[in-house]
Order: sequence, then C-alpha cells, then structure tokens
Amino acid sequence: MPIGKLTLATLGCLLLWTATVAAGAAQKEDALKVGKKGEITLSQQAKVGSVVLQPDTYVVQHRVSHGDHFVRFLELKQVKYSTTEINDTYTEQNNAGEIKCRVEPATGRIQQTTVYTVTDGGAVRITKVAIKGENVVHVF
Repeated sequence: MPIGKLTLATLGCLLLWTATVAAGAAQKEDALKVGKKGEITLSQQAKVGSVVLQPDTYVVQHRVSHGDHFVRFLELKQVKYSTTEINDTYTEQNNAGEIKCRVEPATGRIQQTTVYTVTDGGAVRITKVAIKGENVVHVF
C-alpha cells in the first residue's frame, strides 16, 4: 500500500511540474494596430527574423517570388512640399527589411491585417503577420 501512495504522489508531482513548465514557456502574444494602408508604428525596437526594426512607422507588404513568401517592412516618411501639404511616402531606399517567412493556413479569410508580437526578456519580437484578404498567416 505505501508503494501505491508513493507512486501516486510522484505522478502527481510530475504532472504539476509539467504543467508549471508548460505555462512558463507559453508567451503572451500581442496584436499591433495596423492602419488602412498597412502601416504599423513601433514605439521600441522589434526583431523580425534577423532584422531589428527601429522605433518608427512602417508599411507592411507581402510578396511571393518563386514559391517563397516574404514580408517587407518599409519606413514611412513624411514629406513636406513647398505648400503646407504633408504627405506620407516611402521608396525602396526606405526598405528596412524583407524577411523570408513560411505560411500556415488561417481558419478562414483574414478580415484585417494584423502583426503579432511577443516580448522575450523585455525585447519585442514580431512572430507573424496576417494580411487582409488572404487565407494564410506569414510566420517568422
């Protein structure tokens, strides 16, 4: 009888330890607000793949080349013309990074572009991007 109780207690401790480790490993995923034209504003550095994006406003774009998927982050710059009109613009020179990604099926057609992040030890990391109208999620 004591061996049965000891085995049961050991299994209970093992189960509790497994649940604690699994809960500690899980990270809270946040969604960044994305504007109508696909722009996001980072208030602190964010890593995506091997690229570190500086705090700024970026336009998120997706492209496919030879079956490979890429997400590109372009810095959005404000340009003031000779009038008082200020326009947002970006060019290839503003390309902060183009990162190869893999795609995973979404549960349905994506209704709104969303950029997902996690925080690892105080550092923000972009984990995936869902693009409006597509049926896949771009994962880094």
